[in-house]
Amino acid sequence: MLFADKNLQKEYFITNDMVMLSDIIKNPKKDFLLYKIEKSRHTKRVKASYLLKKLKEYGYTDLYTKHAYIQFTQKSPVNLQKLKEKIEIYYKKHYPEIIISKITLAPNNYITSLPDSYSIGFGRNAYLSKKDIFFIKTRENKKIFFHYTIDANISLYQTKQEIQKGEELSFINCKKKSIMLQRFRAMPLLELPKGRYEAKHRIKNATLLTQRDVTGLYLIKRGTQVSVTLEDGGVSIIFSGRALQNGRYGDTIAIRQKNNKKIYVTVTGKNRAKVK
Repeated sequence: MLFADKNLQKEYFITNDMVMLSDIIKNPKKDFLLYKIEKSRHTKRVKASYLLKKLKEYGYTDLYTKHAYIQFTQKSPVNLQKLKEKIEIYYKKHYPEIIISKITLAPNNYITSLPDSYSIGFGRNAYLSKKDIFFIKTRENKKIFFHYTIDANISLYQTKQEIQKGEELSFINCKKKSIMLQRFRAMPLLELPKGRYEAKHRIKNATLLTQRDVTGLYLIKRGTQVSVTLEDGGVSIIFSGRALQNGRYGDTIAIRQKNNKKIYVTVTGKNRAKVK
């Protein structure tokens, strides 16, 4: 195990039933047996204060931890590569441009094998966090749970200044930013097409944008003139009409033509639409 900033982790994974000093300290001058795990349990949970006292006896006096207990968990002798690939597919579905550097995965309980056939399930909105739990379900409907951590980078958008409610979002007031995947309150904004979004509320400077922060920009407002395209047999016919309602990109709205006929069109741009 790597030992970083002298801060004890909450959990350590070990390869057998003996907890060694080297499971905590990388390359100690001399290795020592700290604890032995009962074969029927596969885990050992100890008070952090007792562990720190034991480590102090071996000369490690400047260690600390914010955890009350430290757990040592015996690794299951199971190849989890296929499950890691399923996690990768799941995250790439939500973040197409995600760059994954590492996936750490372990069963919640000690297992010696995986079932021959199973389905996979994730928790609700698991993709919003780098840490979560998922399960595999056997043909007998038995669930085996795993906890995982995914280290990855994603690209999203961050405000460059304070943005007022109703203000259009663009590269003038927002910028693309690459960050480590973390825990998000809602799905991050991964794309920022021109003329597509406006602020749903006042947004502070340097805010990472999510779907909760934006709403569709009104590209057509009631009473304005709209240029409408009609595709007919490979020929484009363009005419105009007056909008009878507001419309965002992709909305279906009613317009009234010069001959007073009302038709429904789909919003495609600023004061532009096409016949459905």
